[in-house]
Amino acid sequence: MSEPGSGIPGGREGSSGSSSPEATIVLSSRASVSRNLSNYKFPASCSTEEKNHIINTIKNYARRTRGLSEFCFLRLSGMTKIRRQVLLGDYQIDEDFISNILGRGILLIPRHSVMEMATAVLLCWDDHIKIQSAAPHRAIGAVYSKVSEIEKLLESKLNFSFSKEWGYLTSNPAELGTALEISLLVHLPALSITPDIAEFIKNLSKVGCAVSGYDGRNAEVTGNIFRISSSRTLGKSEEEIVEEMNAICLNIVDEEEDARTRLLEKDMLGARDNVYRSYGLLKYASILSFEEALELLSILRLGLELGIIDNIKDFDYFEIINMIGDSHIISGYEMGEDATDDDIDLKRAEFIRDRILED
Repeated sequence: MSEPGSGIPGGREGSSGSSSPEATIVLSSRASVSRNLSNYKFPASCSTEEKNHIINTIKNYARRTRGLSEFCFLRLSGMTKIRRQVLLGDYQIDEDFISNILGRGILLIPRHSVMEMATAVLLCWDDHIKIQSAAPHRAIGAVYSKVSEIEKLLESKLNFSFSKEWGYLTSNPAELGTALEISLLVHLPALSITPDIAEFIKNLSKVGCAVSGYDGRNAEVTGNIFRISSSRTLGKSEEEIVEEMNAICLNIVDEEEDARTRLLEKDMLGARDNVYRSYGLLKYASILSFEEALELLSILRLGLELGIIDNIKDFDYFEIINMIGDSHIISGYEMGEDATDDDIDLKRAEFIRDRILED
């Protein structure tokens, strides 16, 4: 296996440019499947020694399996806190995975840009194996295909827990069946300020989707970013889940585009005022927290889409938010773990100005 690259992510899969309407609404797509080895307890019931044995078994099979040799292995307990946080953002990994570092590991394909596909295999979290792949913009088919390819390679060497009645057996009963999850990160600045947003979320829940904020852990929305995830797997094939999420994705794009049209028709003055207020803050603020930066960049991105402002550089919202998290600022500027919040917020404000303001 190769050693992991140290580059901080920045290329894009698919043909959609960052300025196309769909690409500015659908920020990223992610697919994941959970699997467990037969005749082993779930990780929560295992000792650290038992989990390390499971990890070594999977790692050794991966090393000897053609098609998986590009993966490198990292043990969480051997990584610094900042390195773990950088991986969290780069590979769209839930924060819970690094909350307990003993007896956990990760196989990943190194990459050098946030706009490249991010593929990882999480070991001994809730389940023995969680294979996930994420890519910028609408790429549901691509990330699902990558996950499916890796799953088949591992299953050719490992025996997964499976029931003819219930499908793949997982620690979470809600994931029984295929244990496949498709999720989308979407940017809905126009829809978010309308009363329609509540009905929109309600309708997504009715069709079996879970809706959360940017970090995927709670309902609080920052930067007008929502994570929309499939939540029902039992009784559905993988193909059905993929087809449904593709249809839901296109519907989300239509809803946001309609909301943007209505905003221009009904409140152009208010939209213009909001965009230029955001521009002023980004241009002159000495410090910016991550949450405030997301809010301001969201409105500025909308301003570019609506033709309200043009005296800034075009930017990909997904790319930039993946470069301004605390861990990326600390790592990119070699600040060290003793950096204060003000130190980080100062560098974040400088980075954003350099990135989007005209010379």
